[in-house]
Amino acid sequence: MEASRNAGHMNCSAVAECEARAALERILADSQFHATERHRKLLRYLVDEFFAGRSGQVKAYTIAIDVFGRPASFDPATDPIVRVEASRLRAAMAQYYEALGERAELRIELPKGNYVPQFVIGSEPLRGLPESVAPAAELAGEQPVELAIAPPVASRRLLPLAGFAALGAGLVLMAGAFYMSVVDRLPWQPVFSAKPTIVIDVPMRQGADDDVQKKAGDYLVHALSQFSAVRTLAQPSPAGVDVASITGWVSSAPPVKLEGSKEYRLSVAYSTDERKHEVSWQVIDVQSNEALRAGSAKAALDSGDAREIREKLLSRLALSLAGEEGVIVSLEAARQLVTPSIGYGCVLQADVALARIDAEGLALAHGCLEKTVAYQVADADVLASLAIVLVATGEASAAPTVAERALKLADKAVALAPQSSQSYVAQMQARFAAGETEAAFISGRRAAALNPLDDAIPARLGLLLFVSGAYSEGVNLARAADAGSEYLHHDAALTLALEDYRSGRYREALRRARELANPADTTVNLLRVAAAGQLGLMREATGAMDGLRLNEARTTQPHETELAARGYAPELITLLDDGLAKAGLHPAAR
Repeated sequence: MEASRNAGHMNCSAVAECEARAALERILADSQFHATERHRKLLRYLVDEFFAGRSGQVKAYTIAIDVFGRPASFDPATDPIVRVEASRLRAAMAQYYEALGERAELRIELPKGNYVPQFVIGSEPLRGLPESVAPAAELAGEQPVELAIAPPVASRRLLPLAGFAALGAGLVLMAGAFYMSVVDRLPWQPVFSAKPTIVIDVPMRQGADDDVQKKAGDYLVHALSQFSAVRTLAQPSPAGVDVASITGWVSSAPPVKLEGSKEYRLSVAYSTDERKHEVSWQVIDVQSNEALRAGSAKAALDSGDAREIREKLLSRLALSLAGEEGVIVSLEAARQLVTPSIGYGCVLQADVALARIDAEGLALAHGCLEKTVAYQVADADVLASLAIVLVATGEASAAPTVAERALKLADKAVALAPQSSQSYVAQMQARFAAGETEAAFISGRRAAALNPLDDAIPARLGLLLFVSGAYSEGVNLARAADAGSEYLHHDAALTLALEDYRSGRYREALRRARELANPADTTVNLLRVAAAGQLGLMREATGAMDGLRLNEARTTQPHETELAARGYAPELITLLDDGLAKAGLHPAAR
């Protein structure tokens, strides 16, 4: 009887590797497995190392070098990329198997705390694997949790230790369960942050300037309240002044403070005479009373009435404080680097990565936002930011289920914050990625109507209109964004560059593409190659092609498919293809 049982066990062991590898290929090939190419590469690497008997040697450093192409100087203590990507892979696998349910006969799991895969049938780990998987010498330095899943060595001398190994594994599992039960209360757990608060302080003066100051303060509260990146509070109004009737804003007295919300005081002085208007401002840290930023702006009274000039000056001030490149946003982003947090901190992290077109930054922000959603499911800013990140990474275009999720997140953000322009921007981008172009444009126009001061909104809407074939409207919005801002938004600049190329102004298109150059920006690099190809500048084209090859996404699909997935009109793709072919970039070359 005992011999029969052993024989059956060895037969199971002999087929375990084949079954495990078959399970690996199934999950990698399944469109329901919503993981990036980087995560798929990591999963295959971990399984290959396991069956090669090298799981004990797999550490964050080796993964960074072997999988992510990091240099030998990589330091896991300062760069958390491996830990973050492994966490995202675990989440993707858990979501996949949850959706698969009982149809998953054999599951691959990656326990927290190590990089050794487990193979599970039903609810029990499959531990019987081939004897050749790992020599005994390689197990000597393993951690207990790795011993519990490492392939057993067929040696009679080690059999009496099986009980001790099982006991050790049980203790490790109990310790792990205890850790997971208290980890959220440990002191090193990230802080849950909220968006910063700006308290407007416009000191009243005696005389004629009093009315000017009051009107300036009221309008500035109104202007800043349109930006979803900040909370805006007004100082208590003087007796008899009904601010709500002027701005629709009800001030708090004293101001309401959110836990984790950084408070700034904006001190503003507005003056006017027969020749000019002038606004001076200062951002002060309420906690330390430190003056962080200050500035001033003037406008002559040569043209336009006094009210129009005042509103224009204060609108620009609001944009310079709370816009994408604003003072408050920049201060908060810097604070996020020093003191990482979830919540609004993740939104900031995503904004920075989106502005830089930073794939690794987007991956980190994605994980941060997912963690925030797990804690708080009704934060409109976080839901909108997560939807935008899913679109920006290309996951929504590649997988219909991800596109559907992004749209649900954006719709929920709109329901929670119907007056937030950011919620409608997320809905616009999610709808466009899902192929609902007309609905996307409606959302974009709604966002622009909610916050006409934010030039980033027409810039984004203009690019989507242009690439879908509405060239004239897209260019008009891009130029409007350009005219109203101190800097040209990336999407507006790309729209104008594409229009130059479409109109045969290849040198101008190439100039704009050079200004936008970023190895991770596939569209800009394609445009640069195409424009250089049209001009016969082969050295320039070759340099831009090197940038394309550095982008990992270039290996997954032809550029025509990628541009089509991003909603580019066939006519625009054909025009770009003509320049790419002249530059020597064609399927055979790739």
